[in-house]
Amino acid sequence: MISRRANSIEPSATLRISDMVKEMRNEGREVISLSVGEPDFDTPEEVKDAAIVALKEGKTGYTSTPGIYPLRNAISDKFERDNNIDADEEEIIVTPGGKFSIYLICQSILDEGKKVGIFDPSWVSYLPNVRLAGAEVEWIDTDESFHPDLLDLKDKISDLKMLYLNSPCNPTGAVYPRETIREVVETALDEDVFLLSDEVYENLIFEGAPYSPGSDYSNVITVNSCSKPYAMTGWRVGYFTGPKEVIDAAQKIQSHSVSCATSFAQHGAVRALTSKRVQEKVTEMREEFKERRDLICEGLKEIDGLNFVRPEGAFYCFIKYDLDMSSIEFCENLLKEEGVGVTPGSAFGPDRDRWIRISYANSRENLKKALEKIGSFMEENRIFDFGGCE
Repeated sequence: MISRRANSIEPSATLRISDMVKEMRNEGREVISLSVGEPDFDTPEEVKDAAIVALKEGKTGYTSTPGIYPLRNAISDKFERDNNIDADEEEIIVTPGGKFSIYLICQSILDEGKKVGIFDPSWVSYLPNVRLAGAEVEWIDTDESFHPDLLDLKDKISDLKMLYLNSPCNPTGAVYPRETIREVVETALDEDVFLLSDEVYENLIFEGAPYSPGSDYSNVITVNSCSKPYAMTGWRVGYFTGPKEVIDAAQKIQSHSVSCATSFAQHGAVRALTSKRVQEKVTEMREEFKERRDLICEGLKEIDGLNFVRPEGAFYCFIKYDLDMSSIEFCENLLKEEGVGVTPGSAFGPDRDRWIRISYANSRENLKKALEKIGSFMEENRIFDFGGCE
């Protein structure tokens, strides 16, 4: 029999659409995928070169559980330089990706029956990680700009053990104002609630400025990753810092599960975090994503039946549609009829079944084609919904 924990979670909706895209491509069909949450850029060459050197030097064995010292030192410097967070090497753990950081934190903090606050909408993997720890989810409202509803948070905070915060946000691209973040964290701190600050998109902010609450508050666990800023999604290098008891607990769990992050990937990550040339590549990537954001927003404005809030960061846009079909149906039909893959909104929150998420991590040419196809799909299906007339 399968465990209750495994049965309590659903397969990733993102991967479901991705699998359909791959199947259609194998059949020879042209498909534009706007469903996958990863940069379409290559990892910088000198990062790859650093990993190759490590391989050739035989650095292929286990590392220490929390990660190699040069990488933790580079992360410590990065936290101080970019986030104003004072974290020494012993207060940092390197993990096989940011997703595993979140898994470790949940396993370290949560017990059966405890509750975790998640803002609606939020990234698809927050909820499963809570359930895998035996805990329960308390959904918290956001406003029309997808910023936290502070009144709803204050009504529910006393029941929580931990609260997620993600700015810039996946799936909305919202960047929370500094004062909003501070009020969220202080609300959690007043009730001795841990706050997990997921900052993997901090380098992809187009308007506003990043703010890391771990620089000012003791209840914050700061999670980051090399995946998004350095186009290293397949390398699986994440990291986090926070209260010592959380780091110690997570290190024990990591030692008995994955042991450590991949050795030569860690050496590549050192170069990613320390090279000025790589940081210049990050800036170039951010500017390109901003241009694509503008292209997508202008195109979406021209399509009847779609509503969205202009994203301020990351590379997503969260869109509400007015067709009479579930978000799963919308995505499957759009893919089959027009060859465009997007992600169903129902994966991101309980009240988002008439929403979709698109990722603009794709070429401008493909984005223009996808917009035309989405427009055609909406026009055809709206005519059907209205019985043949607008």
